[in-house]
Amino acid sequence: MSALDTPPANEGVAQPYDQFILFGDSITQMSYNQEVGFGFGAQLQEVYARKLDVINRGFSGYTTAHAVKIFHQFFPSPQTVNVRLMTIFFGANDACVQGHNQHVPLEVYKENLKKIIQHPATRAQNPRIVIITIPPVNEYQLEKFDNDKDTPHPSRTASLAKTYATAAREVGASLNVAVADVWSAFMATTGWTEGQPLAGSRDLPNNEEFSGLFTDGLHLTSAGYRIVFEEVIKTIRANWPDQDPETLPMIFPPWSEAPK
Repeated sequence: MSALDTPPANEGVAQPYDQFILFGDSITQMSYNQEVGFGFGAQLQEVYARKLDVINRGFSGYTTAHAVKIFHQFFPSPQTVNVRLMTIFFGANDACVQGHNQHVPLEVYKENLKKIIQHPATRAQNPRIVIITIPPVNEYQLEKFDNDKDTPHPSRTASLAKTYATAAREVGASLNVAVADVWSAFMATTGWTEGQPLAGSRDLPNNEEFSGLFTDGLHLTSAGYRIVFEEVIKTIRANWPDQDPETLPMIFPPWSEAPK
């Protein structure tokens, strides 16, 4: 057999796609849910098809206190696969009112985000990280959501959501990590400016357009997920234009260029 006839050493060995891991709570877990429409996870999976594997690691009900304990159990080593991008989308449960069993104090929330970002497993992969701020909440819709749960009432407030979103931005700034400011993007749909009463709070009448972003005041509709998707893509393009799904090359060539 000549050298030309010798197959490459890696022929027949699977070459896994690089991964884009979505790490978060129920808002991440449900981002593929057909009942709410096209969630941000499904949208990312579509635009990165044949370019990256988008992996859903959303855990309903989890806080950052849970996240720091399980992270090392699922996050792959560089010997297994390369993690190129990762979103960290926690806080919707941490931001429950004090006394709620999911509440995580603000400073602990910030420290937990830092622990995930600075974890040895994260450092070994050195992925491009996007912190996603929590969205606002709608207290009017949350009333029914809370009535269906065995929780303090209200479980969450618009002002607490703002505080935890600000904290996520502060963590990003302190560690030079990119932030997709979903909270501000949601508020922008109402024309809100700093100093005004918060949309979704009891300080204002219920805003029907704002309500349309949520299924229950906390979880998101297709319209809400569209905002999350757009903010994540905008953040990726601003920080790593070479990872823009519109310009990232496919792993295998188009059918017209595939080996015959």
